[in-house]
Amino acid sequence: MKMICFFLVVLVTINTSLLSQTAWFEQQTGYGLYKSINSLYFINPQEGIICGGFGVFARTTNGGINWIQFSTNENNHYTSISFINNYTGWVSGGYYDYTNTIELLRKTTDGGLTWDSLYFEPTGRMNDIQFLDNSTGFMAGYYLKKTTNGGLNWFVIDDYMSIFGNYHLFFLNSMTGWAAKLYAAPQANTFINKLVKTTNGGQNWITQICDSNTINNSIEGIHFINENTGFIALVHFGIKKTTDGGNNWISVFNTQSCYDIKFINDNTGWAGSYADILMTTNCGINWGELFVSQNCTFSTINFINELTGWAGGGSGTFPKLFKTTNGGSVYIKNISSEIPEKHSLFQNYPNPFNPVTRIRYALPRSSNVKLTVIDALGREIETLVNESQSPGTYEAVFDASRLSSGVYYYRLTTEGYSETRKMVVLK
Repeated sequence: MKMICFFLVVLVTINTSLLSQTAWFEQQTGYGLYKSINSLYFINPQEGIICGGFGVFARTTNGGINWIQFSTNENNHYTSISFINNYTGWVSGGYYDYTNTIELLRKTTDGGLTWDSLYFEPTGRMNDIQFLDNSTGFMAGYYLKKTTNGGLNWFVIDDYMSIFGNYHLFFLNSMTGWAAKLYAAPQANTFINKLVKTTNGGQNWITQICDSNTINNSIEGIHFINENTGFIALVHFGIKKTTDGGNNWISVFNTQSCYDIKFINDNTGWAGSYADILMTTNCGINWGELFVSQNCTFSTINFINELTGWAGGGSGTFPKLFKTTNGGSVYIKNISSEIPEKHSLFQNYPNPFNPVTRIRYALPRSSNVKLTVIDALGREIETLVNESQSPGTYEAVFDASRLSSGVYYYRLTTEGYSETRKMVVLK
């Protein structure tokens, strides 16, 4: 059979409690050179917003397949999105043109269809925002600020003489929140990284982390599940976890830079890194590295449930956006320029294997595809693919670390075609 160009999908085991492997697909935003996606938010599976540097600001109504770009100035650099319901949300950032630097804030009350210019202040830019309701919101920028009238007016709630910039924040409720600060003096090889906490709505702050380094180890993401359990994502030293409200922190992942962290429930969360999306299903005890895209820094992640989510960032040249519809632990992409003549399911290789094998299949036309792993009793134990896919040749990687030695089967099912092959796990 004629060899068809194919690619390698890399899957790393999350942990033994994760039973299904799934796919990430790249989506096109229509933005070109030197753009980036800094933040994204989906109201529901179809409607979402992205924003980023050099005027990236767009809306989708079909799950990210197509994006409607808002007319905006490329000197507007958007950084953060916050919604309180399906209709009301804000996007923040800064305007700078090498002369002026201005905080900016825009608001929607119709789910992102239209946006009002709400607030301008010549003191820098809004690096991060979070609104808790229609009135109360917090902002991290040159200052830490608070609004009690929906963003029309803001007042400083932190030391305005501080040498620290404010970059990220997370509020659990109107009283309890955390903010990440950074003092950077690269010429002196001095970087001071802080995490501060308030329990009275920003009236007072206490320092929980004060870390001085010769390299930038800034906190790029904060997420708390409850008042005790929380996580921070760090540029150089991965992910740290607290179980006492931020007083003490332990490292739970330390091999890569991390830029965002989000949890959908008490156990399941994702983090954005360089070239990887990380995932945990046991409250951050273990993290699996999910290879998704070379040369992409994932700076923002948003899941609307345990299955459907998006991850965005930039490659240094182009913005990048990826989507999963079943949890996000495998990246699958068709890069073959040749359409196969017929459906094919190839023998896995290596076989027997321990613990990883590759499964390749070919599609002559667009199809709804399901690729599953079955045990000797005929039970489906893994779903590797469950998506509509275009014609081409694909390869998935199956990690059988959690399985015992024995005979298993894998089955490809598409419209009008089904085939099953045998494979052997040998440990």
